[in-house]
Amino acid sequence: MNKIYLIDTETTGGDPNEAIEVAWALFNPTEEPVVHVQRYRPVGEMKLGATVVHGILPEELENCPPTVEAASFIPLEPGDFIVAHNVDFDYEVIGSPADVRCIDTLGISQYLWPEIDCHKQLAVLYHLFGYERWLRDLAKDAHSAEADVRMLHLLATQIVQRQKIKSGGQFFNFSHHARTHPKQIAWGKHRGKYLFSTDESEAVPGDYLEYMLKQDLNPYTRQAFINALAWREDAGSDHN
Repeated sequence: MNKIYLIDTETTGGDPNEAIEVAWALFNPTEEPVVHVQRYRPVGEMKLGATVVHGILPEELENCPPTVEAASFIPLEPGDFIVAHNVDFDYEVIGSPADVRCIDTLGISQYLWPEIDCHKQLAVLYHLFGYERWLRDLAKDAHSAEADVRMLHLLATQIVQRQKIKSGGQFFNFSHHARTHPKQIAWGKHRGKYLFSTDESEAVPGDYLEYMLKQDLNPYTRQAFINALAWREDAGSDHN
């Protein structure tokens, strides 16, 4: 049976962006996660901005295995699933393993809760659980890969329970739908406006979507814009 892995990475912030800490846990919404963590020694230098985020100092990595070994730390097999908040980032950091299916809790959160002002992982958890002290205490270690995986487990569990998701395949399909049919645009000058709407007062302008399709977009955003334009065309035809 294909496994579902929760993953998080911390990196140098450089180019290439090397893994310096990787954490993973098998996902079971009815059990506490057992988190596996490993740090790595990068080839390139650590960027100041990255150090501010994760707090890992270069000297703490001197006796760690080389970052090239990060790609094999997670025991993935073809057909397995990885879950992360902004999964494309972590997928690339661990070497873009072949035949692995990616589930993005960021895209799902933007789809399910478009009304909140921030979709960072901790912000979504505060929205779901309220401003709880136990969540704040867990978040004190945010941007350590282990703490982020534990928070990811909370978020993924909320998603599968609320959406009645029973398998990795269902989870993956829901993630794909959320990323290719987002209710609102989450960035840019039209942030917060609706993609699937014909109301000009609230919709992302069609000419903006057409313009953006000529730019370099990630495949999910590109498909979302194509889907929105096709939906509007169909809606216009039905109205006529």
